[in-house]
Amino acid sequence: MKKALLLGTLLVSAAGFFTSCEDDRDSNPTLIQPKEMTLNVPAYVNQTVDLQNSSTLNLTWSQPKYTTDNAPINATYEIQISPTNSFTTSVAQANADESGATIADYDVIPNTFQTCSGEMIASDVNLSLIKIFKWAEGEVPASQTLFVRVLAFIKEGTTRLNEVASNSIELKVAPYFRELKDAEPIMWYLLGNNIGDGAWKTSNDFIGVSTMPMFLIPGYNYDKSTGEGDIQFINWLSTDGFKINPSNLGDWDHGFMSGGSANTAEYRDGGGDKGNIWVDPAGYYKIVINTANNTCDITPLDITPTVYDQICITGSFCNWTDVNMTPANKAGENHVWAYELTVPEGTVEQIKFKIPGSWDVNWGFGSADGEVNVCGAGKGGGKNIGVAEGTWIIMFNDIDGNFSIIKKQQ
Repeated sequence: MKKALLLGTLLVSAAGFFTSCEDDRDSNPTLIQPKEMTLNVPAYVNQTVDLQNSSTLNLTWSQPKYTTDNAPINATYEIQISPTNSFTTSVAQANADESGATIADYDVIPNTFQTCSGEMIASDVNLSLIKIFKWAEGEVPASQTLFVRVLAFIKEGTTRLNEVASNSIELKVAPYFRELKDAEPIMWYLLGNNIGDGAWKTSNDFIGVSTMPMFLIPGYNYDKSTGEGDIQFINWLSTDGFKINPSNLGDWDHGFMSGGSANTAEYRDGGGDKGNIWVDPAGYYKIVINTANNTCDITPLDITPTVYDQICITGSFCNWTDVNMTPANKAGENHVWAYELTVPEGTVEQIKFKIPGSWDVNWGFGSADGEVNVCGAGKGGGKNIGVAEGTWIIMFNDIDGNFSIIKKQQ
């Protein structure tokens, strides 16, 4: 089936330009179904790759012929691995069957690519094999055969058009045991002129300072395999510009940018930068990102919450004294607060949120003091929240009492 290409899918040289839609409508290239693409044989094909002591496995491939004249287009590529070379049932499909009857025979390596080269992180390959085989400790073989292929497609919103798979290449790897845990929910981060200190700093050191994490949603079932799902951010927003970055902080090519008008945001999957997101008028908004399909909704809220000049965190880590949290807004009203907490190995700290100098207004959560939770809807006078060992960015919203305890990137 043929389909007219969107103007935005074409890649042109810096010297080229697009004419208006009216002028260009009849000359748009036509998308065709590619018949083949080639995954090149890597240099390490005759070796046994030690996954525990390797970093990346590089791959290159040919661009599928998506137009009659093979014009360069913005295709998306994902890498898949299978121990059986069948590629019929993915790990995600198997996990969706709660009966456990569906058996996976392949997995998709995290990250997609927009050029004809990419890399598999060795630990991701190892994790994919564990997800497929469900090896227990002591069951991991010394050597494992796997087959690798690349799948190409054109993205139109959340739809995949004209998929085509490459040939598969057989590899030998030496896997290692790793305890299989549910994937941590995918997080996104706000940066902007009025976000945090307004400095737009993207390094890990500035999470909770210049870069503010969004919130996990209490009670939401995140995908156990991928960590995908909805995350949100509710606060008063000024009309200053901002953007939303993925977990790979500083990857501006794949963040959310302006959707072209106020209160809209568009996922930048490579391609040009359409500028900063902004809202109009200033006021209360709810931002929701679905990390599975990379969509973002910005909705105005008709609310008049209590405004606090300061919110504190307190707990066993500071002998229950008040410690100021960092406001998410540089200026104007603010209801989102951040704090970085490091909990020593083998320890669980207990925390609560409160107003300065008084316990008249405080928030806690859980069924018992010290119960570990990474998110929840805090309630007035609730139980002490447990925080496990590690370094965390603790986010709190005084509008709804929601908190998120997010593992800090290293």
